[in-house]
Amino acid sequence: MTVRGTLPAQTTTFIGHSGVLADTEALLRRSRLVTLTGTGGAGKTRIAVETGRALAGAFQHGAWRVRLSGLKDPAALARTVTTELRIVDNSPEPGLGRLVESLHDKHLLLVLDGCEHLLDAVRHLVHHLLRDCEGLTVLATSREPLGVYGEQALRVPPLSVEDAAELFLDRAEAAGPADVATLCRAVERLPLAIELLAALPAGVVPHQAEPATLEQVLEWAARHCTEEERRLWARLSVFPADFDLAAAEAVADADVREPLSALALRSIVATATSPITGETRYRLQDTVSQFGARLLGDADEVLRRYAVHYSEFVHEAADSWFSPDEALWMGRLWEEWPNVRAAAGYALRTRDLAATGAVMAMNVQRARFTSFAGMLGQASDLLAAAREVITEAPLRTSLLAHGAYMAQVRGDAAVAFLLMSEARALPRLPITDVHLVLAEATHLFFVEGSPDCVPLYAHIVEQCRPYASPGDTYITELMHAMATCFLLDAEAADKATTALARQAENNGVNWSHAWGLWHRGLYELLHGDPAQVHPLVVEALRIQLKLGDTWSAPFSLWLLACTCAELGALDRAARLLGALRSQERVSRISFGGMRPFHLLLDRADRTVRRSLGDDYQVITTLGADLRPEQAMAFALEPVPDSERRPARPLLPGGLTRQEFTIAGLVAEGFTSKQIGARLYISPRTADRHVVNIRVKLGLPSRGALAAWHRTASGER
Repeated sequence: MTVRGTLPAQTTTFIGHSGVLADTEALLRRSRLVTLTGTGGAGKTRIAVETGRALAGAFQHGAWRVRLSGLKDPAALARTVTTELRIVDNSPEPGLGRLVESLHDKHLLLVLDGCEHLLDAVRHLVHHLLRDCEGLTVLATSREPLGVYGEQALRVPPLSVEDAAELFLDRAEAAGPADVATLCRAVERLPLAIELLAALPAGVVPHQAEPATLEQVLEWAARHCTEEERRLWARLSVFPADFDLAAAEAVADADVREPLSALALRSIVATATSPITGETRYRLQDTVSQFGARLLGDADEVLRRYAVHYSEFVHEAADSWFSPDEALWMGRLWEEWPNVRAAAGYALRTRDLAATGAVMAMNVQRARFTSFAGMLGQASDLLAAAREVITEAPLRTSLLAHGAYMAQVRGDAAVAFLLMSEARALPRLPITDVHLVLAEATHLFFVEGSPDCVPLYAHIVEQCRPYASPGDTYITELMHAMATCFLLDAEAADKATTALARQAENNGVNWSHAWGLWHRGLYELLHGDPAQVHPLVVEALRIQLKLGDTWSAPFSLWLLACTCAELGALDRAARLLGALRSQERVSRISFGGMRPFHLLLDRADRTVRRSLGDDYQVITTLGADLRPEQAMAFALEPVPDSERRPARPLLPGGLTRQEFTIAGLVAEGFTSKQIGARLYISPRTADRHVVNIRVKLGLPSRGALAAWHRTASGER
């Protein structure tokens, strides 16, 4: 958590309720749970936001607001709070665990806004958070108290007559009526009702008014809307969060610029400028939205258009993320995520839209947003929900294959195996087959460490190129190059690595560029000069952190830890190993579940443990105790020359490490077939290496090579 909070920017003046604001601040200084209660439209949200803004500086980790009004599923509460707090949550198991783990040592103010429809779930969440997170303070808004031990409930009263009149005149489009105070009293001095009245055109607001409830004010505002505006108001009520013009037009099935502007002028729709696109975003206040839903009546057709629009949006995001606009797409997905999640949920609950929802769940994974943002838990939830309703192949086969691949790249072989076992038994179409073959290849790579995965990946790349998106194709090319580097010889690894780096240079995609640098570092560690690795991977990590890519960063930390061990920077390697273990727990990536990664990491760990002795545990613990941002800052530091061991002398004959190893196997009497089996390369490749080594050394036969190696080994 590096962001200091998520309180919205102030766009209008805050008028009135100064006494309530002071009381709220005072209560929060002596109580860890304060709930603002009161009727809809009383101003609870605005007071909570103003209080959070005033007190944010008093909390080391800031003030964070979570809007709950659009959340319908109580089971998703913990996930929603985790997401809004920008906490990495890749766990396939929903619950409080990840939230508590992240907040237990934080000092922050959590504003839970709009709790009344989720009282039981919020009560359970707040109870556990306050019990296990000593530095946490909660400010809630609800129409009734939460009922948690230690809660201080503060009812938000209507505005004073003077403040109500000031608010009316501040918001009024034109000069107000003769007796503003009388009008404000008539609407019970509720801020929302006053703002709605003040936004009406001059001449519409009466000079005198009978007592009116907020409901009556809303009815009055609706009567003074055109039929087109009322219809739009009703249809916009399906949005659980803010939305853009394209989404409004999709659910309304019409050009809505004029009626939308009219609703905004009347304070029925609130507006804000997107920091991502610079375009206007719209939102209905909760009470206004609830009234609009009653105007809508039968919402099915509008919700269908809502689901289809966001399905198309996610499909476009999945096809477009691998482009120079990747940062823009990640930002847009952040803004639209509550709508995406709600639309997918509605589609999966609707029989004839279930397939749309299932494809949407897979496209969420394809868009890589949940990987970047550390929200793989929610992606897993969507895929699991889709598997609950999609029971027939070939769509179910694709869902199983997607789930298996997601588990594999987390290092969770057990879950992947169960999903793959079912998928293998189901019918498939060509596109489904590609998904399943990708999972099969990744099983060979990560679980078995078999070079047989390399031709499988190459086959998938060829299948993807004619019809798949550039991003989907590149992911497979990346896996192919990675497997080649780990499992084949230096020549093949160099060819694959160079091709990957060249592609990154040409496509202008920062994510691709970072992985190209990372892959060149991997090649140098395995087949070349380890001294070249560190600057390559540090630059890759810088790009990943700038992009906010929480998924890729642990892979860079892994490579830096292995490299420092190889370079002899043992204290630094030990600290990075400790930090990596914490990152594995946070990101839910298990390098122990990916055989090639595990073997290299285990070698590094044994080297460091053997060299440091009793200091090993102390130093790795220091690394494990670093907060994520501290760990990444440490990883970015250059390795001082004083921490490096002296460079090894060149191997005899100018051979690489792999070439000298092959010469040694020849000296031991190994055949090319046996060398291939030992080094995970083909017999033909092994034989070609032997010939190349002989040519390099000017030797006429394998026997001469064996004799040379015995002599060279004796000289070393």
